[in-house]
Amino acid sequence: MTSSPLPVIDDISILYSEPKIASARARWIDLSIQFEKRYGRVPDFIARSPGRVNLIGEHIDYAGFGVLPMAIEDDCLIAVAVDETSSDVKFANLNEKYSPLEFTPKSKQEGYVDINPEAHIWSNYFAAGYRGLLDEVHIENPKGMLCLMSGTVPTGAGLSSSSAFVCCSVIATIKAQESLLGGNKMPSAHELAVISIRSERHVGTMGGGMDQACSILSKPKSALFIEFHPVLKVTPVYFPATNPPIAFVIANTLVASDKAVTAPVRYNLRVVETRGAARILAIALGIPIPASGKLHLKQVVDAHFAKIGYQSAGKTDAEADIEKLSEMVKIVERVFGTEEIKSGVSYAKMCELAGLSEDEFKKLYIQQPIRGDIFHLYRRAKHVYSEEKRVVEFRDICEKAMHQNDLKAETLFSQLGGLMDASQDSCHELFDCSCDELEELTALARRVGAYGSRLTGAGWGGATVSLVAENKVPEFIESIKKEFYAKHHPELTGEHLDHAVFATAPSSGAATFVGRL
Repeated sequence: MTSSPLPVIDDISILYSEPKIASARARWIDLSIQFEKRYGRVPDFIARSPGRVNLIGEHIDYAGFGVLPMAIEDDCLIAVAVDETSSDVKFANLNEKYSPLEFTPKSKQEGYVDINPEAHIWSNYFAAGYRGLLDEVHIENPKGMLCLMSGTVPTGAGLSSSSAFVCCSVIATIKAQESLLGGNKMPSAHELAVISIRSERHVGTMGGGMDQACSILSKPKSALFIEFHPVLKVTPVYFPATNPPIAFVIANTLVASDKAVTAPVRYNLRVVETRGAARILAIALGIPIPASGKLHLKQVVDAHFAKIGYQSAGKTDAEADIEKLSEMVKIVERVFGTEEIKSGVSYAKMCELAGLSEDEFKKLYIQQPIRGDIFHLYRRAKHVYSEEKRVVEFRDICEKAMHQNDLKAETLFSQLGGLMDASQDSCHELFDCSCDELEELTALARRVGAYGSRLTGAGWGGATVSLVAENKVPEFIESIKKEFYAKHHPELTGEHLDHAVFATAPSSGAATFVGRL
């Protein structure tokens, strides 16, 4: 698995479902035509990396736990021609609201290209992928690149447009520099996912890796169970055949959720809260702190049950994991159950509980900017452990259903939908990452036919994902348009409205296209 190369394709029809192939092909052709108009030559190749929708498992990847997203058909494309006469990079977007980027790469020691995380500009994501890739493969004098981008992943919707962009930049850069690798072999798809995870941190986001792993490593017709500890591992999770088939509908609240802009008070702050909670739980359970001083909530589970000599006693892996996670929720209640901690603690109090000075805590756990006066250790830890339990249950239900001859769609959909609803409740009540529009839209979705509906992609705005019977999708989407978008966004019509709420099939992951359109 870890040695599989990134797919190189000459037919884009394998990337999209039948209803979307024609429009996708027209878009790819237009990108090539516009590239030739801009640069006076045809592209040598086109890099493609999709967005993703997280079906369940929110804000737990950076705590070391597995998640269950699937790649979507909306994607980022970067057409590239290699310039053998120069090392200069020219990068532009078909959408003219985004300013072009041009630069001459600096030395490796100087970081190749300047990136200011405080300047929230779209080209930072390309620069992050470019710099991150070259850092990893140790190329001193890269070849020049002429690039033109087309993106259909909605921005700020929680569908990972930024990570798709970074991944696509990594893929475009490695393909352009392939001849300079020398004795080094081409990085595998798995290695490119790891490089993309590291690369995005250049823009100031402390991501856990779900978005990049899903974008690059997804397989057609399946979700992807992604594990991060002790190493990155992916396992396809297939949906059983049912009558009617299962479908997922994405609906964008159109409340923008820009991770890079809001990270100090939202995303990065949650990372610090979960890391602080992990250390304090470890101390309470008598678990030695690693020499690095760092650990996350998954490591606490593993260390605790190893310490007490837990035996699965004939249980399946899923049954054992569910038992462990249920016990960890009880431990959270015991360790963090005082009214003082439940209501949130100051930074000074968190450091005291962690057995560290404020400077020591900052050095260990705060690598990116945060802003916050109150730290919610109890709520964050309880969400993480209960959410991972739901992920394990979701996967287990799907895998068991694959072997059932008398499977009823209604039963399967209700079981999975119930887990999605519980996830949304936890995101709202414990992780504080929902918003009024998400609450309204998920409640509406359930009322008009969804078996379950939840926020996806970090929250604080962005999109929802709803489980719907495939034969009910047109009716469901029409109800959402009438009761949500007509009320809040009456200006949206036609194609713009269709881009706000849509059904999606599980897509394949990233690829490099070298054929003729």
